[in-house]
Amino acid sequence: MKNQAGIFLRAGLWGGPLFIASLLVFGALTPGYSHLHKAVSRLGAWDNPWGLWFDLFGLFIPGLFAVGVAIELRRRLRVLNASTHWATGLLIYSVMMALTAVPADFSRMFNSPWTWAHAIFVLGNGLVLLVVVPGCAKALRTLGASSVSAKIFFTIGYLTAVEFLLYGILPHTPGFVQRVMIFTAHFTTAWMSWTLLRLPPPRPV
Repeated sequence: MKNQAGIFLRAGLWGGPLFIASLLVFGALTPGYSHLHKAVSRLGAWDNPWGLWFDLFGLFIPGLFAVGVAIELRRRLRVLNASTHWATGLLIYSVMMALTAVPADFSRMFNSPWTWAHAIFVLGNGLVLLVVVPGCAKALRTLGASSVSAKIFFTIGYLTAVEFLLYGILPHTPGFVQRVMIFTAHFTTAWMSWTLLRLPPPRPV
């Protein structure tokens, strides 16, 4: 169990880097693609010949890494007989993040159920993250994390809401703003992962 937990948490550190690497690789393979102006979902769209590969490596697998972090957070809280509600919320967020890999159909837009599903998971995961951040910060304190670590997690988690304002400040580069927000979301679970890795495994009470 200890080895499995370590694998989950170490994998959680790599969601953001894998997302960035996938953007660079599949963006280079897509003629005329602009990271400043085009949505990330364009790389994973049905009409992109590399779309499903980007969906797998750029969205689904990084989301699964976050799922592993949430599972380990829940497991540690259960050992202490502490509430796992917020960890379950983080798990829901992570699953929704992974499911943003459902490809949008830009030829039919919202006449396609695929586009609707993609949009729901994209918007939903961000909203769920904002809801669960305070509770997950408290969960870290319950597990023995320092006040500083919990506050950093809280700050990173809500940074995505602040970054949303960049759409108004940088209206001509929406693609860049979207990428910053997604990477910050991955950094949130990476900080959770890093914090849990530094904590001793909890002992049953």
